[in-house]
Amino acid sequence: MTERAVIPAESRFRRALYALPFLAITALMTRAFGMAEPIGPVIEEMVKTSVFTTSSANIPIIKGFYGISVLDGIFNVVTVAFANLQFYFDEKAYWQSLVFLTDFAGMYAVVQLEAYRPGNTFIISKYPVVFLFVSQMIAIGCTAPIFFFLAYVFTPAYKLTTPSLGRLSVGTCKAIYVAIILGYYVPHFPSYFNASLERRNWWNWIWQLFPVWCCSITFAFSKVFARMNKSNGKLNPERDALRILMGGCSVLSMGVWWYTVASMKGSIFEVFVPQYLITYPQEPSLGLRTVIQFDYICCYAAGYMWLAYHFRDLEKVGVCSISWVRAISVTVVLGFLVGPGTLFPILWLLREELLMAANGEEMKEARD
Repeated sequence: MTERAVIPAESRFRRALYALPFLAITALMTRAFGMAEPIGPVIEEMVKTSVFTTSSANIPIIKGFYGISVLDGIFNVVTVAFANLQFYFDEKAYWQSLVFLTDFAGMYAVVQLEAYRPGNTFIISKYPVVFLFVSQMIAIGCTAPIFFFLAYVFTPAYKLTTPSLGRLSVGTCKAIYVAIILGYYVPHFPSYFNASLERRNWWNWIWQLFPVWCCSITFAFSKVFARMNKSNGKLNPERDALRILMGGCSVLSMGVWWYTVASMKGSIFEVFVPQYLITYPQEPSLGLRTVIQFDYICCYAAGYMWLAYHFRDLEKVGVCSISWVRAISVTVVLGFLVGPGTLFPILWLLREELLMAANGEEMKEARD
């Protein structure tokens, strides 16, 4: 363990200036929005007729699901856009979005855990359901950089390295695990793998409100697990609970990545890397696919940048020492092997392990 340094005072303004690259990612995603313009009239017609139309099939789609006119009006458009991804008529978009949305469960678990950290009192970090709900209507690649920008600015190092501010409870970890399974994975996978395309559309309507389902489940089960939680003799039950949660999300993401690479016909570059930036695609399906590719890249660029910034904070206060060239190189190589989003929860878990070790050593020294 490196020697702990005194945590220097750092203004939010200075942290905000340092974190400005996050907003550049949002600017990139904002430009990418324009690439969806060709698909607009197609989606509008499908919403109007409630039929997903292709050259080979006409598939009835749901128009109005929640019974709330505002929500139904918004998600009529969103679910039709998702049908273009999930019905497999654009194979590349199908595989890319499957990997993206499976990976996002791990990022969502991290966001939920951070919301329950005692030191995170900033309203956007503490109640991420609003940010996530808005992201379902816009694009996570646009909102995630803003979220991580604010989360970094309002979470200085002392909020992580102070045990009373940084510690997560076992009950919360277990509750989020239940929420991810029931509120995210259960509707997500049938949206892609159900044999009936109409049923895929039905499941996607349920999945769209996962921020509401998962937050509600987490709130309810965290109360239940808090009452049930009893000491079982383990030295660090929080660490074990986090390992199970993060490990489970990562294993699922890795499995989907390997399945996708084995099944798709295009190359990784063709499926996951946008082919347009300066010019705009004219084909509707290609335009939508390009937006989703940028969405994935911008979302995880912001997520990994947020982790890197926090590792830098921990390095400055002596919690760890990092060879950045080696760390980035290993992350890139492993990203190709196990999937671009698979490592995100694992790296976050590594940060938590370092914090637990540092805080445990500090508490031991205080007792001595």
